Amino acid sequence: MEKNIMTQKQMSDFLFDVNLINASRGFQNKSNYNYFAIRDSNLFKKHKIDCLTFVLSNDYYTKNPKLYLKIYDRISEQIKKIKDSVNNSNN
Repeated sequence: MEKNIMTQKQMSDFLFDVNLINASRGFQNKSNYNYFAIRDSNLFKKHKIDCLTFVLSNDYYTKNPKLYLKIYDRISEQIKKIKDSVNNSNN
């Protein structure tokens, strides 16, 4: 793994949080928000990275689509677990 590149797990955890934030913002004016213009410094702090690390990692995984697909498979699994948990709690 190259220096300053997030692991697949780190990348999937970060993107999972980004997607949750973006989904919650779906109820707001979407024109004010952009997937790659993440302004939540707390999100970077939580994941102990900076914007440059994310940009470099995103570039790396974009050039390695099989790895990026694995990352999104992991995110899909995380979403499924949450969905199943919510559905089970409503029964």
